[in-house]
Amino acid sequence: MKKISWRKMLSCLLAAGMVTVMAAACGSDSGDSGADQASSAEEETVTITFMRTGTPEVLHEIFDPIIESFEEEYPNIKVDMQDLGWSDAETTLQVMASSQTLPDVMYHLPVSIFDMADKGLIEDLTSYMDDELKEDIYPSLLEAGQYDGKQYMIPCGALTLLYWYNTELFEQAGLDPDNPPATWDEFLAAAKAISENTDAAGIAMYGMPSGGETSFFFESLFASEIGGETWDGERYTYEYDENRQAAIDTLEFIQELTQYSQGAVEETSRFDIRTMLRDGTVGMALDAVNMANQIQDGLDSGQFRVAQIPAGASGKQMSAVNVGGFFIPTNSEHKEEAWTFLRYLMNTDNQKAHSTYGSIPILKSEAETYDTSDPYWGTIIKSVEDSVPEGVCPKTNSLWNLTGEQLQLLMMNNQDAETTLDNIIAGHEEIYNE
Repeated sequence: MKKISWRKMLSCLLAAGMVTVMAAACGSDSGDSGADQASSAEEETVTITFMRTGTPEVLHEIFDPIIESFEEEYPNIKVDMQDLGWSDAETTLQVMASSQTLPDVMYHLPVSIFDMADKGLIEDLTSYMDDELKEDIYPSLLEAGQYDGKQYMIPCGALTLLYWYNTELFEQAGLDPDNPPATWDEFLAAAKAISENTDAAGIAMYGMPSGGETSFFFESLFASEIGGETWDGERYTYEYDENRQAAIDTLEFIQELTQYSQGAVEETSRFDIRTMLRDGTVGMALDAVNMANQIQDGLDSGQFRVAQIPAGASGKQMSAVNVGGFFIPTNSEHKEEAWTFLRYLMNTDNQKAHSTYGSIPILKSEAETYDTSDPYWGTIIKSVEDSVPEGVCPKTNSLWNLTGEQLQLLMMNNQDAETTLDNIIAGHEEIYNE
């Protein structure tokens, strides 16, 4: 056998080592490739579903541009916007909830949201919220999205009760349009003056019991009477003995107002009174910001104006606030991406665009973009600042309907204020204990 020199043997060993190193390097490259593939998989496009209850063609005008800009900023998240009209909303919501097919992000009303939260179907968003968002949302609105101490809903649409009036009828009645009534006594006197000195009724009143319309009316006036909260998280504060007289005074005020109304209040809804004010058949109305959609030309010309609702005994022109908002269901498989989109919707510019659908400002930063020296916007924003959360719980629809039925009897003069309050309290107690 031929003898191999140590130099040649060393050379062979070094060569073999190089091969091993190269093989290891190749193995390492293969590993990096796997990591890259895993990373790539993590960044694969995710599609989330989004549903905002309402009129589809109007909502797409608002949200399509927002979604487009969102997808540009977050290219790995696509948004599939789905339509749902109000007429089908509740039935469809319940079907989706029972089949665990709720969209990743949805808008709806707190009664249904809190009911689903009770059943474990809604994600608690408390930990998702950043300080900037919490501080930007008006306190009463933020609180209105909470149930059982948790933030299940992010408010993005809200209404306060506002006072709308016809300046031409004011002048005909000998009233000063530049100084609208600021107290209940002044408000009653104005309604009487318009009724007696013009061809119009003093005030538009609505008495249909369904939908919580008259309950919201009563609750807002009661808030102004006591100057504080109307719901303590468990029940309405007008049900407590210490607030009994304030509640009776509020109901008597409603009954007095009705004598200067257009009549047939039991057949009139809040939607009907907007046409009445627009057409000049009534001189005043208490309604939400949606009234502006019916009387915009008159607002622009100065024929109509808006003010805060008159103050009760507290001296505060205060309203309850009715809220709707976004939520994330527990069935969502992409909760982080859903929150990323929801949070993007709550950016100042996006929320301002959303508010054009019919809402008071939700964000303080949004309100800052309006000219508060303008009497219209100054009034709207002040009404938000002075608002308290409307009472809402999973049983609210039943509570509202019962309250509405009793208020209708009151406005038809079929029962007095004290009887109305007693019937409301007794009926609510049964509902609480169901």
